[in-house]
Amino acid sequence: MKRLVKALPTLALAGLLGACSSTPPLQFYTLGPLAPPPASAAPASTGASLVVGPVSVPATIDRLLIVRLAGSRAEVAEHHRWAAPLKTEIARRVAADLARRSPYARSVAWPQASIAEPTLSVPIDVQRFEADGFERVTLEAVWTIRQAGRDIASRRFSATEAIAAPTFEALASAHGRLVDALAAEIAAALP
Repeated sequence: MKRLVKALPTLALAGLLGACSSTPPLQFYTLGPLAPPPASAAPASTGASLVVGPVSVPATIDRLLIVRLAGSRAEVAEHHRWAAPLKTEIARRVAADLARRSPYARSVAWPQASIAEPTLSVPIDVQRFEADGFERVTLEAVWTIRQAGRDIASRRFSATEAIAAPTFEALASAHGRLVDALAAEIAAALP
């Protein structure tokens, strides 16, 4: 009996360690690879510069993948997360896309140190970026193009993208396609 009492803490610790090892590993996702460049060539570079950001997103989605189920119920995917803060990923992706689609080859994500006074800035306020089950993803955002502290264009973007398969990888890719559509809308409005 004394041996059993002495072995109890060791058995309890072994049980805890065994339970911990069964926890699924964290999975990290990005917005996926950039879409292929548009068929039409980008206009010749102007030498002007553009900074995308700051980008604001709801705090609840900045690192976590959230899937809205029915009504107001949402599921936080504890073991599935964005690889970097979503606001950073969105700014980088939009900046890279604008550099390919527009004459602003010097297009960078905010915060940056390489362009002291950009010709244009594009702050983006993401108001909704969520998945409805594994069926579709919705992005709603307000963006503004500013030149010398003055707003020259501002629009509300709203779009939905189907999720190709019921996986988190497909969900992240659908998020990326929506960000590409946002970048295309901004590129079309650039002076």
